[in-house]
Amino acid sequence: SKNRDMNTIYIYFIHIVFNTTWSIVFFGMHQILLALVILLILIFLIIILILRFKRVNMLSYYLMIPYLFGVAMP
Repeated sequence: SKNRDMNTIYIYFIHIVFNTTWSIVFFGMHQILLALVILLILIFLIIILILRFKRVNMLSYYLMIPYLFGVAMP
């Protein structure tokens, strides 16, 4: 539905904010614990996006999986 699609878009942009914030907090501010919290939130948001993308577009779904591994694994 249109409302669910808009929510997915909002989640995507919130995920972008957390992705950018992580770099600033980790590399710029050297706040390791806060960066870890942001990273966990980011991983959670990516998993939500993967589940939502699966319903919309399988290519988007498959492309998010390596992204999740890239974020979650050092």
